[in-house]
Amino acid sequence: MKRGCLMKRFSLMVMFLALFIGLVACSSGKESSGSKESNGQVELTFWLWPGMGMESYIERYQEEHPNIKITVQETEYADHHQNLLTTLAAGSGAPDIAAVESGYIERFKENSQHFHNLLDYGAEDIKNDYLEWRWREAATNDGSALLGIPTDVGPMAMAYRTDIFEEAGLPTDPDEVSAQMGTWEEYMDAGRKLKEATGKNMFNHVVDLYAAVREQGEKQYFDEDGTLIVKDSDLIKKAWDLSVEGIEIHNNTERETAEWSAAIANGDFATVFLPPWMLQNIKNDAPETSGLWNIALMPGGSGNWGGSLLTLPAQGKHPEEAYEFISWIMSPEIQLEIFKEKGNFPSTPSVYDDEEVQNLSDEFFNRDDMGALFSEAAKQVKYVYRAPDTSTINGIIGDALKTIADGQATPEEAWDNAMNEIDRQVER
Repeated sequence: MKRGCLMKRFSLMVMFLALFIGLVACSSGKESSGSKESNGQVELTFWLWPGMGMESYIERYQEEHPNIKITVQETEYADHHQNLLTTLAAGSGAPDIAAVESGYIERFKENSQHFHNLLDYGAEDIKNDYLEWRWREAATNDGSALLGIPTDVGPMAMAYRTDIFEEAGLPTDPDEVSAQMGTWEEYMDAGRKLKEATGKNMFNHVVDLYAAVREQGEKQYFDEDGTLIVKDSDLIKKAWDLSVEGIEIHNNTERETAEWSAAIANGDFATVFLPPWMLQNIKNDAPETSGLWNIALMPGGSGNWGGSLLTLPAQGKHPEEAYEFISWIMSPEIQLEIFKEKGNFPSTPSVYDDEEVQNLSDEFFNRDDMGALFSEAAKQVKYVYRAPDTSTINGIIGDALKTIADGQATPEEAWDNAMNEIDRQVER
């Protein structure tokens, strides 16, 4: 599904948090946009953003449940989350059902009283249908409440240009690529060999490399009790050091820019770290490179980029009916259908063995088993605790890496500047 620019999301999240704290929390459950007509029909309102792929399934559910009417409000990604945050804080106007992107869920967990606890409606019974790390993402730290049911996931893999690899004397078969570049150190060695042989860079930007490495570990910036550990985190130090090392083989081209589109079309760099939904971006930006790509597992394991949750704001008056609907539309069977129609990769591993998932193919990328690859990647993802300030720190460290790439600071200066900025911005 379509995602917006990450940096824009980060700044919006910070603004939303300030708004949420500043507004007075009102009682929940008193008012709702849902209603029950005199004829017994229940009306549910459902807020989501464009591209989530649920339209035909909402229609089907209403046909199979004539007592249920679902009114959908689609709003652009950023406006959607801002509107939800505002109505929850104000105590009125929230929908019965709301999609929440995974990057926002920790902020909403801070005020979990604004959502119905799905465990009260039987969600424990379907827990094992979902990837363990996605389920934990939706739960409070102590496991006493569940805010949402997972939608799709974005397991990360590595797309690579076979022609550039061949020119550099690197393997082009995906199994051989994974074997030779199973670690980030091996990936760096391959990147230096590729640049020496072809003059091209290995990847687009060190900020993306940092994010890829960061997402492969369980502890990033905080312990689950909220203790800030960024200065002492082995994972973050590894991600930082690899990123600094990677400057010599990156293209200094940020993702989601016109420069990125031009560079990928020109073949200026050879690999892209990406989830399944981003494959279309390459096809859109570089249509003439069809047949020159393949996909392998990412060095060091997988991480996740993307996915959302379906939540029930506590202002809703019909949580039982709303829960029945979201548990149906995110069931393994329906997620499989959505995958076949829209390509959203399921969060329900029981469907990964389905033939159409295993044999997902794309001639553009020269693979007839893309689903098997991304299924394996999804199972490799580890749960990561993301505190409300995680996105703020991501932005600070990303900006610091850019100063190194642009020659404005040494690695030591950039690290010290980042740590000082984190101390200034992040509450302990």
